[in-house]
Amino acid sequence: MTRFIAILLAAASLSVVGMVTTIPAQQQPLPQHNPALYAVDPQPLTLDQCGQCHPVHFTDIRQQGGKHQFDCRECHTTFHAYNPRKNNFSAIMPDCTECHTLIHGDKHSQCLGCHSNPHAATKAPSLAVVISFCADCHTDQGAQLAEKPSLHTELSCDECHHSEHGLIPSCAECHQPHFSSQDFAGCIACHPAHQPLEIPFNPDIELQTCSGCHDDIFAKWQSTVSLHGQVSCAECHTAHKEIPDCRTCHGTPPAHSKTMLKKFPNCLDCHLDVHDLPTKN
Repeated sequence: MTRFIAILLAAASLSVVGMVTTIPAQQQPLPQHNPALYAVDPQPLTLDQCGQCHPVHFTDIRQQGGKHQFDCRECHTTFHAYNPRKNNFSAIMPDCTECHTLIHGDKHSQCLGCHSNPHAATKAPSLAVVISFCADCHTDQGAQLAEKPSLHTELSCDECHHSEHGLIPSCAECHQPHFSSQDFAGCIACHPAHQPLEIPFNPDIELQTCSGCHDDIFAKWQSTVSLHGQVSCAECHTAHKEIPDCRTCHGTPPAHSKTMLKKFPNCLDCHLDVHDLPTKN
C-alpha cells in the first residue's frame, strides 16, 4: 500500500512539471507608437559620419588615399544594401573602370590584383602579379639598367623594391657605406640606383665619401697646408677616375722657361704630390 501511494505522488509531481513547461511565455509589450520620429526629412550623411562606422576605411583614405580623397558617395552610389541571402556584394560595389581606363595597359587589367585596397590607392602591396612587367610603366628605369649594365641589371626588381610597390630601399640593406655616418642621399648623389657604375661628380659632393676608397690620399689632402687643401676633389676630378692636366687650372706658368719645361715636362717632377704640394716655409 505504501509503495502504491509513493507511485501516485511521483506521477502527480511529473504532471505538475509538465503543466508548468507548457504554459506559454508572457508576450512582451510593443514599443510605444511615435509617428513624430518620422516627421523629419533625413539629411545625407557627412564624411565624418561615414567614418564613425567605417573608421578603418576613413583612415586609409586619409593616409594613403591619393586621388581617391573625395566624397565616398562618388564611388558608393548604392550603400547599406548588402543582403547575404542575395549575395549581392559585387553588384553594389563600384567598378574601377567606371572612372579609370587601363592606365597600365592591357597586361594589367585586374586593378585589385595590385591595388587590393581601393581606399589606400597609393599602396600596392602585391608585386608578384606585375614583377615581369615593371619596365612597361617604368620605362626610364628599364632603359637605364639595359644601357649601362651592372650587377643591378641582373637583379629582379623586387629584390630591392621588396614588400610593396613604390618602396625605395636604403642602399645599406645590401651595401656597406663609404663611412659610418653616410646616409642614403649621399649614396644616390654618386651612384644612381639603376646605373650605379655611372658616377656623376659635382662640387657639392660630401668629400668624406672619397675616403671610402682613397683613405690615404684623403688623409694627406686633409692635412696639407697647400692651397690644394681648400679645393674640393670634384673641382679637379670632374669625373670619377679622371686625372686632370695641371694646366687645366694653372695654364703654363710664365716663370717657367721653355728650357725648364722641356727638361721637366711633368709638373709633378718638381711639385711631387698634387695632394700635398711642397710649400715655402
